[in-house]
Amino acid sequence: MKRILLLLAIISIISIGTNSSLANDCSNTYKKCESPDKTFKISSSSRSIKLRKGKKARIILNAFAGKEYYFATYAKLKVGALQFKIVSPTNNKVLYDNSAEGLRDYKVFKVENTQKLFIEVSAPNWKSNNTYECAGFLIAYR
Repeated sequence: MKRILLLLAIISIISIGTNSSLANDCSNTYKKCESPDKTFKISSSSRSIKLRKGKKARIILNAFAGKEYYFATYAKLKVGALQFKIVSPTNNKVLYDNSAEGLRDYKVFKVENTQKLFIEVSAPNWKSNNTYECAGFLIAYR
């Protein structure tokens, strides 16, 4: 009888641990972002991350001359709308800030010269009680 109870206890602990780790998995969150039209190709730079309260995430985008880019964000409602800025790393100049458009969750932009860009993402209206939540960033190009 003790063996059966011990075995049940071990199985319970293992299943609780497995469910917790699955709940913390953010791996496909970027797929919840609003998709661009079919003429865009999804970039391997798209990411799903654990966004922390009060912290910024920075994505590096190598943008190529003549290409048009689509950038979209996704987070749960309790995180609130995400703010993102497209920043030039050479002079830290903010080229675009979605807060000027009511924290719109996507942007299409064209690059004239090949350059590295930083995309900084934060959650200014964080409503969750958790220290982190999953967020997704979809990057596409054509």
